[in-house]
Amino acid sequence: MDENMPPTMIADNHAFDRMSLRLSSEEQTRVISAIETKWLRLENAPARDFAIVAMALTSIRMTDNSSWESNGDAIVGIVRKGTLKTVMLRRFNQPMTKDALRVDAVKWAIKPPTQSSSRRGRNSNRNRNQNNRR
Repeated sequence: MDENMPPTMIADNHAFDRMSLRLSSEEQTRVISAIETKWLRLENAPARDFAIVAMALTSIRMTDNSSWESNGDAIVGIVRKGTLKTVMLRRFNQPMTKDALRVDAVKWAIKPPTQSSSRRGRNSNRNRNQNNRR
């Protein structure tokens, strides 16, 4: 391998199978591009495991009507030792930590949502419910 060549990330067939259930072909292209672009910028990337938050969705997306299966408003790719192993739906209100995602580090290919905006929705619902009880 030429030391001057940048590392290349490969995608496992499982990642493509998961994306086909969750994303349109345009979204798949955007997600892969975002993950690969971020991964190429990471130090010592081929030797580590990363979760890369690649896309925010406008609402919760589900792969089934019960929401028992995969659901979320974020798309996260798991890259292990240079291979994109899987792409998952994850809710922004779930922890995006290295322990929760079982990786060495979590990186954002998008701007992370602010906590205040995610709390604002919950607080306004709480206030609305309190007003309805009065």
